[in-house]
Amino acid sequence: MASGPHMMAPICLVENNNMQLSVSQTAIQILERISQPVVVVAIVGLYRTGKSYLMNRLAGQNRGFPLGSTVQSKTKGIWIWCVPHPCKPNHTLVLL
Repeated sequence: MASGPHMMAPICLVENNNMQLSVSQTAIQILERISQPVVVVAIVGLYRTGKSYLMNRLAGQNRGFPLGSTVQSKTKGIWIWCVPHPCKPNHTLVLL
């Protein structure tokens, strides 16, 4: 796709299954389809510190990365969301 993939929601890129890391082939295929410049933003931190909320805001969405109101994690692993860059035309914003 010439303008880059536009994902409706984030997906898990890397997850830990039984102490074994696995990479999502769907996520790899999405990344391979990006043909324009990318801007990568990675957010890391302790659990329940607003990472998912911040990623949703960067994507210009109120929803996307699941949010929770408990100490139970909603997003385990490394998640990815590819969206059009809000300020740079013909760029893809890759949120991790």
